[in-house]
Amino acid sequence: MSTKNLLIIGISGVTCSGKSTLAKELHKKLSGSVILHQDNYFLPPNDPRHIKIPELNHNNWEILSSVDMHKMYLDILKIIESQPAENKSKKKSKQVLILEGFLLFGYKPISDLCDLKYFLTLTKEECWERRKIRTYDPPDVPGYFDKVVWPEYLKHLLKITKDEHAYTKITFIDGSMDKEQIFHMVLTKIQELLS
Repeated sequence: MSTKNLLIIGISGVTCSGKSTLAKELHKKLSGSVILHQDNYFLPPNDPRHIKIPELNHNNWEILSSVDMHKMYLDILKIIESQPAENKSKKKSKQVLILEGFLLFGYKPISDLCDLKYFLTLTKEECWERRKIRTYDPPDVPGYFDKVVWPEYLKHLLKITKDEHAYTKITFIDGSMDKEQIFHMVLTKIQELLS
């Protein structure tokens, strides 16, 4: 399957690191781009595929099995297939597909499709400062960040850094940097590949 006429950007990273903000800003700036958010593929709360954390009486929303990644992958393939074939006589500019999600690179079929991969990081302290003022549906239960969110993030980070094929292609960005600075850095790289 050729994705030559489509530039696929993957934006991943720790919770509350600015992934959605970056993805939305790029989508606004890049005319005709398409955006897909991994959060739109969470399983319903009562889905039996969820892993329950008994001591918190709460689903573990921080792992791949809490998201229908296969459905997301099929939706990406539909977008790829809907792209017009390259026309040699008419130089058509590439379309941009922006994928955003905290576990994006943990799912190999999607990770392998990305031409550019960005991963936003934060310290535990900064992450908690941002997370505690966010509202989630369902809401975080007391202790969820320390018992589940942060440990699962560290496991995920270890997994992608051990995968040499994926790791060497990921650009890690400190999510506490100025949002405009991050945006311009990523946009510049995308524009280079589009020109």
